[in-house]
Amino acid sequence: MTITSLLYAFGSAPLFAARPFLAAFITAMLARFGTKLPFLGDNDAVVALSAAPEWFTSPTCLWILAALAAAEVASAKSPEVRAALDEFDGIVKSSVAFLVSLAILDPNDTALIKAIDQNSILGFESLGALLMAGTVYSCNLVRRGIVGMISDVDDNDDIGFQSLLAWIENTWTVFGILLLLLLPLFALLLSALTTLGLYLWRRRSLANEEAAKVPCANCSTRIRPTATVCFSCRSAVAAPRAVGVFGQPRKQVAADLALHRFELVARKRCPDCASRLEKRAVRQSCETCAKVTFASRAEFEAYLGALAARLPRTLLICLGLSAIPLLGIIPGVIYYRLTLVSGLRGYIPPLKGCSTRFLVRLVNYGLIALQPIPILGALILPLM
Repeated sequence: MTITSLLYAFGSAPLFAARPFLAAFITAMLARFGTKLPFLGDNDAVVALSAAPEWFTSPTCLWILAALAAAEVASAKSPEVRAALDEFDGIVKSSVAFLVSLAILDPNDTALIKAIDQNSILGFESLGALLMAGTVYSCNLVRRGIVGMISDVDDNDDIGFQSLLAWIENTWTVFGILLLLLLPLFALLLSALTTLGLYLWRRRSLANEEAAKVPCANCSTRIRPTATVCFSCRSAVAAPRAVGVFGQPRKQVAADLALHRFELVARKRCPDCASRLEKRAVRQSCETCAKVTFASRAEFEAYLGALAARLPRTLLICLGLSAIPLLGIIPGVIYYRLTLVSGLRGYIPPLKGCSTRFLVRLVNYGLIALQPIPILGALILPLM
């Protein structure tokens, strides 16, 4: 183990917490071909990586990591896949980081195999790899908190926040490793400060969310300001605040209670306590108050009817936006996604959601290509 490889391992922890297979693939490529690259061949970190064991730099390992990295980048664009992977992503990322750290901190295969045979992998290098895995796990907890905040605002990527985050993480993983090679101490400091900043931001957001809660008039339990029922004593809230387009509480009081409950469900919120509904399923129980959403088919049909009532207005506005060549497409797509699509897409099961999203995207791309055509272009957004 060298100080350079140690700095590389711990400096790359946030990168593994974001894109573990992409970070592992770039590290393996540097270990295999790094010394042959211009300007980087004699870099201390690259030279240290070149001592990695043969299994890590073998063509088989490189092809496997390349395939996993490509799948990882592609899956980051799908909310359904992200939701499925969130259940075990911390373990996967920590495991990948542990294996990569073993390779770059202890390149001696024989010593590693001997340690495993003796049921003792707590050598100095292995201990460093365990610390690296723990660091990645901690960074991933911070990342999940930030991703959760973004999901609360734009769960289905209707506005593009999720895609923007995916683009930032992909870019940061690639250029972050380059920065680690050129300025390892600066990169390590930047990684630590970034992780700390995100953690503090998350803490402050949670504190603000808690401060926004109001006491129940009956039992004084603090509840969400948009809730219609107290989750503790089950008493009705007399004047819940209206819910915004992103699920946030608005300043004014909800004028129509029935419409307000519909708006909560459309924003993937429980119609009683206004907590976020985490599952992608039509019928589900709220984790806070156990309210079953769409307990009967009649409730679901009523919900579909309320969404359908929005269709004429949405079509009219989209017709006007679609008549504006090129510039009208983006606001039009965002508008119909927020008013219609998001109220349904969040309840589609993950597997069906992935296939449906893929097919709809193909159709939409074909329609968008026709949008610059006069007269016909005005019909594109309504058709979408």
